[in-house]
Amino acid sequence: MKNRLILLFALATAAFTGCSTISSRIDQKAEVFASLSADDQARLRRGEVAVGDTSDMVYIALGEPTRRREITTSGATRAEWIYRVYDERYEGSHFAGYRRAVAIDPRTGRRFIYLEPQYADVYSEHTEDRLRIVFEGGRVTVIEELKR
Repeated sequence: MKNRLILLFALATAAFTGCSTISSRIDQKAEVFASLSADDQARLRRGEVAVGDTSDMVYIALGEPTRRREITTSGATRAEWIYRVYDERYEGSHFAGYRRAVAIDPRTGRRFIYLEPQYADVYSEHTEDRLRIVFEGGRVTVIEELKR
């Protein structure tokens, strides 16, 4: 009984934490996905979007964007979905200070204290927009992808 409760709790936690996989997104938008051609379904499963796709199709392929923007001009409203990547980059090892250390002279048995330099690995966090998708009239009109 206790194992069942733990399993139930784990499943409920996974459901509410926003875990998003291609399968879960297809299940969420099952009606939209079923209405697509086999070629479009295969493309979305590969995580590919194309000009002309709807926001539901982009959501199925890529998931929730990191950021959304709405731009209103005199004639129309554009929506932008921005997908970002986050990574840490190794910046090297930097001097962090000294540490006291104790050593024993093997001949005399006397103890002495000395200072030992210490170094620490330094990482920096980087964020960059990997993909920007622009919607006009509910359809993708621009796909901007950062290439490395």
